[in-house]
Amino acid sequence: MEKFSKLKGKDKFEELKDEILYQDDNLKVVKYEDWSIVKEKNTVVCIPFLIESNQMVLRHEYIPTFKYVDGQEYHITVVGGCIEYDESVEKALLRELEEETGIVIRDDYKIDLDFKPFFITKGSTNKIYPFILPLSERDYSEILARGDGSDVESKSKSVKIDVKYINSINPSDLITDYMLLKLKEYLNI
Repeated sequence: MEKFSKLKGKDKFEELKDEILYQDDNLKVVKYEDWSIVKEKNTVVCIPFLIESNQMVLRHEYIPTFKYVDGQEYHITVVGGCIEYDESVEKALLRELEEETGIVIRDDYKIDLDFKPFFITKGSTNKIYPFILPLSERDYSEILARGDGSDVESKSKSVKIDVKYINSINPSDLITDYMLLKLKEYLNI
């Protein structure tokens, strides 16, 4: 658990050095050398795998970004969200699990960073921290998923899907596709 507490971004002093080209609540565009760099919060993503029921938990999510491009409102995605300032990767993962799925992990469950975090693109500082979480019934309890309070999240829900349907899932984004491949690899499918 100690290793997660050291995974943080730049401190506030370093942020002051940025030549800001644009900034809002969700992102910042800064000039660095001859590049315009998109700065977003790092993200955790995961697929909980419920061992006894042989199910994975995914999101049936309302995504305005994708709707803007293709008109489709809902997409199948992985569980995940931003790592808040001064929040460890593990704390963000546990918070997102509870908010989006209602899954509450027991205190002594060991979370491993099985996969190396990766950047989303060359032009963004955003790193993705991926997890496959194999959970037995004794590893978690379930509560009503409360969401994060946003309108978008209130339109979305988590769904349990039997693993036998994993090859029928048509993910809309590269991260979900990657995570499904990692789950298949984990399950030797």
